[in-house]
Amino acid sequence: MKKKTFLVIVVSAVFGLLSYLGYNVISKTKEKNQIAKQLKIIPEFEFLTLEQKPFIKADLKPNTKTIFIYFNSECDFCQHEAQSISDNLDSFKNVQFIFVSTEPIEIIKQFSKQYNLNNQQNINFLYDSLNTFSSRFDANSIPYLLIYNKNQKLIKKHKGQLNTNGILRALQQND
Repeated sequence: MKKKTFLVIVVSAVFGLLSYLGYNVISKTKEKNQIAKQLKIIPEFEFLTLEQKPFIKADLKPNTKTIFIYFNSECDFCQHEAQSISDNLDSFKNVQFIFVSTEPIEIIKQFSKQYNLNNQQNINFLYDSLNTFSSRFDANSIPYLLIYNKNQKLIKKHKGQLNTNGILRALQQND
C-alpha cells in the first residue's frame, strides 16, 4: 500500500511540475510574440531629455528614419558605436538617432560630449528615469539597436554593437 501511495504522489508531482513548466513556456512565448508585434511600429514611449523635459513618440521627426540605441557609457561596445557614428555623421543626415540610457543625466551629457554628438540636430539623448525602455522595446542587452524606416516600421532589431556599415546597409536595403 505504501508503494502505491508513493507512486501516486510521485506521478502527481511530476505531472504538476510538467504542467507548470509548460504553462510558463507558453506564457513566455505569448509575451515575446506580443512584444515583437508591438515593435513592428515604433511604440508609444515617454523619456526625459537632458533638460528633464518629456520626450514622446510625437516628438520624433515625421517621415524620417529613426534609430534607437540603448546604451551605457561604460560599455566598450557602446563607446565604439558612438565613435563610429560620430566619425560618419555625414552619412546620417536624413536619420534621427535616439540614444536612451538609465544612467544619471550628467553621465549621459558627458558621453554625448565625449563623442561630439551633443549638438547634432538629428541626435537626441534621453534619460529613461523609470527604466521602461528594456521592457517596452525588448532590450535585454547593451548596446541594443532598433532601426525604423521613415514610416516608423521596424527594419532591424540588433543586440550588440553594430558599426556604421551595418547600420547603413540596413537602411539602404529598405529604401
